[in-house]
Amino acid sequence: MSTQAVLSPSGSATAFTPNYSRIRFQKPDDIERLYPLLTSYVRSPSRAKNVSEIVIDLGYWSYFGFSVFPHEEQVQEMVVDENIRDEFHIQLQDYVRGLDFDDNTTTRFIQSLDWKQRQMTGAWQGPGSKRKRENFQFGITAIVLLLSLCDNISTLYLGESLRQKPILNYMVKGNYREIKNSPLQNLKNVRFITSYMSDERNYGRIEILEYIQLIHRLPALESVAMDAIQEYQADRMFFIPGTGNIKRMEITHCDISGEFLATMISIPKALEELKLSMGGLWSRDGGGPLIRPFHVGIALSAYKDSLRVLDIDIDNVGNDTGEYGWDPTEEDNLDIDEEERNWLMNRQLDKYGRNRITMDKAISTAVEKSPMKDYGRTIGSLHDFPRLTHLSISIMTLLGSYGNWQTPCRLLKTAPFRLVDGLPPSLEHLCIYGYVRGDNPDVDGHIDELLSKKAEKLPRLKVIKGVYEHVQGLKDIFDGYRLDEQDLYVRKEFDLGWKVMDEPGRI
Repeated sequence: MSTQAVLSPSGSATAFTPNYSRIRFQKPDDIERLYPLLTSYVRSPSRAKNVSEIVIDLGYWSYFGFSVFPHEEQVQEMVVDENIRDEFHIQLQDYVRGLDFDDNTTTRFIQSLDWKQRQMTGAWQGPGSKRKRENFQFGITAIVLLLSLCDNISTLYLGESLRQKPILNYMVKGNYREIKNSPLQNLKNVRFITSYMSDERNYGRIEILEYIQLIHRLPALESVAMDAIQEYQADRMFFIPGTGNIKRMEITHCDISGEFLATMISIPKALEELKLSMGGLWSRDGGGPLIRPFHVGIALSAYKDSLRVLDIDIDNVGNDTGEYGWDPTEEDNLDIDEEERNWLMNRQLDKYGRNRITMDKAISTAVEKSPMKDYGRTIGSLHDFPRLTHLSISIMTLLGSYGNWQTPCRLLKTAPFRLVDGLPPSLEHLCIYGYVRGDNPDVDGHIDELLSKKAEKLPRLKVIKGVYEHVQGLKDIFDGYRLDEQDLYVRKEFDLGWKVMDEPGRI
């Protein structure tokens, strides 16, 4: 079966357009499917309801440096083509006019649609370089319209290089319900992905907090996931905590600093599941993130009454023997004066949006922090997490840094709690990454006490892994920042191809 619709000389789709459940905007050929889809969905809106997944990866076009639309001063020169008489195209124009866009954006979108109609029917014959640029601009228009038309999207993939203002503005306004018929009201799952154009040896770079602000308030949202992503030189550093509807977060094999990570983890109102790991790829500057277990522990303290599953493996980046950065109350050491600090903060607030700060504060569940408990070099006691049933955690994150890397060795600093007392009575499943009996007698003592007292203090604990056998953590696999190429993590691959409804294969 052909997956391409055929246009008549007037520009309408004459061949059958498949009922797609997944639409992809990633490669140049993907654009050619979009115009027939738009006309099909405008004249038969029920067909758009079949779409449950959309992939937006603009890395290819970013690589070639394409802009999005002409500059503002050129908008007045754009002329909507009144010579196109195709009834389906006119319906598409009318649909755009009915959306909640300003006049400039409406004109730009219609002009872009007009160009695509002329190009597909052969009425436009221009140079290839201009075709590529115009095609990309049409693609941006198509993405926005598809987000508007497809109201049953449940899964969204967002790739690197999402900097196009028409998409960002439409999504963030929809997230805050600042426009009528806000999109993505049924969105459940979001995954940030590396571009298919990016070097697989490196982390992908995404403006993580900007991406999250596109979706965090959506009513059906459940999960946000990312793999092999780096926060390198992030432009956005600020977020109102306790405002997101996210229930599950998955942040795996990433390169994210501790304070930034704490900001991310603090966004949900009631986090239920967190999977977290760091490392495995090359970073852009050859270094690694500074993370301390307390960054995670303090952020998680907001979820004592909701957290059910915690899987955390950060020993490879979070437990060195140095003294720097272990005080949770220590202020950042930016060597800047008060005036510059205020300027930087105001810039962050402006990027977030002053009105949106007010809106997020109005729904925030964040409470004033209680007095800081003693974390030592650990994530802190998890005893007061009454819903936590599944815990997988690296040994140093749990009990603190080892004094040196030669075994046997001792804990650099005594943990502020005994292991058996630092686990919640609700715990049913425990997995410890990186523990080897005999490497550290201090840790062996904690484990022996756990085993002898678990029946009394942890009556629901039925499964224990990583105690009788060694369960590798990432420190065992990716220890160090400059890994040899053959030792690098292999980034996750996802089926992101076009998909026809009820057909499992990729097109």
